[in-house]
Amino acid sequence: MTTIVEVQGTNITPITLIDLQIGATTYYISSNWKPVTVGGNAYTELGAFLSMANLSDDLKYNSSDITLTLSGIPSEQNYLSKILTENIKGGNVTIQRGFVNQSTYELTSNQYTRFKGIITNFKVDETVNILNKQMDYAVTVTLASQLTVLSNKITGQRTNPDDRKRLYPNDKSFDRVPILYNTAFDFGKEYSTGGNYGGGPGNGGGGRREQQR
Repeated sequence: MTTIVEVQGTNITPITLIDLQIGATTYYISSNWKPVTVGGNAYTELGAFLSMANLSDDLKYNSSDITLTLSGIPSEQNYLSKILTENIKGGNVTIQRGFVNQSTYELTSNQYTRFKGIITNFKVDETVNILNKQMDYAVTVTLASQLTVLSNKITGQRTNPDDRKRLYPNDKSFDRVPILYNTAFDFGKEYSTGGNYGGGPGNGGGGRREQQR
């Protein structure tokens, strides 16, 4: 069990620290009123970050998804443009809780990891701003925990040539699988000596029985 010593203080405010990977770049976002630096990474102040779904604390691990909402209005980064142009699914996300002094908004020494997972989906919400007659955008990303990723992990190997060559590039044992997959077999059909089933021409086994008699 983790003991959060900061909650014993009398002049603190909790903040959220988010590491959000979009494409090949990781963006650092916080809910603080001023920028903070953690582990050499500069977390931007409150602006693009709008809301986050509640995190539940359970005695055992669960695979519940959470959502994270970002403003589409550019602050330092235009997250709407980046999410629409980058391949974001599978991006790593880490959510931490930190504490700041209420007077100075300076970060205390300890941060606590609340969530680790990946981006599985996103949506864009549009709202008409009547005052300036423009559209306001909010980007919501859905995050799956690491437990969900592990539970959906494919174990073993699929029976197709692409998956086989991923593990064994020179192996050709699965090359005919697509052909066999699309071939119709008449299981249960009676054996015919006149067909191309290896019985050969003529009377086949029936002729041999007549000679024995």
